[in-house]
Amino acid sequence: MKTLPTAALILSALSVGSSHAHTAPAAHTPPPLPPGVTVSHPHDNPLRDALRPVPKTALFKMDGYFVWDPSVIKVGDTYHLFASRWPAKDGMNGWFRSHAIRATSKSLFGPYEFREVVLTPETHPWAKAAIHNPKITKAGDKFLLYHLAIPQWQTGFAYADQIEGPWVPLPQPVIKTNNPALLIRKDNTAYAVGKFKPKVTKDGKWDAYMQAFEAPYPDGPYTLFGDTGNRLPVDFEFEDPTIWWANNRYNILCNDWESKVTGIEKSMIYYTSDDGIRYDLYSQIPVWSQSDPVPLDDGTTVAIPGVERPQVFQNEQGEIIAILAAIRPTGDAPSYIMIRPVDRFRGDPAQPGREPGQRQESENK
Repeated sequence: MKTLPTAALILSALSVGSSHAHTAPAAHTPPPLPPGVTVSHPHDNPLRDALRPVPKTALFKMDGYFVWDPSVIKVGDTYHLFASRWPAKDGMNGWFRSHAIRATSKSLFGPYEFREVVLTPETHPWAKAAIHNPKITKAGDKFLLYHLAIPQWQTGFAYADQIEGPWVPLPQPVIKTNNPALLIRKDNTAYAVGKFKPKVTKDGKWDAYMQAFEAPYPDGPYTLFGDTGNRLPVDFEFEDPTIWWANNRYNILCNDWESKVTGIEKSMIYYTSDDGIRYDLYSQIPVWSQSDPVPLDDGTTVAIPGVERPQVFQNEQGEIIAILAAIRPTGDAPSYIMIRPVDRFRGDPAQPGREPGQRQESENK
């Protein structure tokens, strides 16, 4: 790990930018980081530099609806995009009554066509207020759609033999956490991170800290992994995590909840961990934020007041080739999904000694 960057060095890096980034530099002075925080890339952010202009086909909008929480999986030659949505007449706060949908495309970057409503609170056996933040993955030979269940504010699972369904919800919450990111390891054990709010706050506002969980099987039972403290450095806060395994380590993309890392609230930041307990900051430069006008592939740009709910998509070689996000547009227009190309991001080279996707028995001791 490298030593902490100074604010001046970060400002310089953001102002100069990268000749390959195709991302408008977000010139700002980040807050000073607490002593002891290590940063893998103090003067740059290679993931930010790998972002590319967005095809107009990679914007998924639905007339009359807010669309949020993207997650995509490739099955055969088709990409299946899952998301939450709710009527536009309900405004942004309508997410408390959201449901899950599926859309498809022959290209990762669209255009996507709406196919069906997948899960609704009206038909769900116990999540009777909302099905929010659906995420799609494989668990063995089945498809697993996990989601935030409201009013329980815990994680529900639904399984299907085919990507088109039918989806069968499990009879009770599986993980007692809010908006988790789940990683099913190659040995079929599971690891997850999720948000918790300590009763005693350090800054006068409720804190969004990260806990980790693991289970012997994807369905659980899930137990706390590590102690009850924050898995992020010091008192850093987060929301909207997405997780993937690469280079013999856990990788998390999330938002900077109270701008303690970047100085830009809810900007997209990146952490890595060798053991799933202690996470290190990748860069103080945001991967993506609302301060960055988004370049489109026709040479125009789009201003975005907010970018949230990041998800990564990896190719068969494990390289990140896209970041999906929920976009808050200008004015009162409904939110939509953006799928942003990434130039085959690999991350930092792997450290020797650990096989990908296998549990280390000493991790929780």
